[in-house]
Amino acid sequence: MYTVWKVKYLKISSYLKLCVGAGFSLGLLIGLVQLLFLFLMRATEGHSGASGMWDSLLAGLANAAGTVIVYTFGAAVISLISYFPFMAFLKRKQGIKIEGILEPFEESEIRS
Repeated sequence: MYTVWKVKYLKISSYLKLCVGAGFSLGLLIGLVQLLFLFLMRATEGHSGASGMWDSLLAGLANAAGTVIVYTFGAAVISLISYFPFMAFLKRKQGIKIEGILEPFEESEIRS
């Protein structure tokens, strides 16, 4: 069951978590697509040999990991810069509606 909530204010830590989560997800998606394209390009080059294949695999995995790290770090920096303009936007629009499956935290979950 979806509920609709109106967000009027976010703590900077919550905004940071949201942006970093989105940056990580985007970095992972782009990194995996780049890895797939690397393998497709490697397959079409016609090279054979286990050594070259392992080098490509390691380079592709390092590239994918680097992409995730860069996007996650970039999202953290951009979220710190964009927090105050976003809060001004929320104030001007008198909040934004979000939909989803939301449930309140128990008191014990908030403190941990």
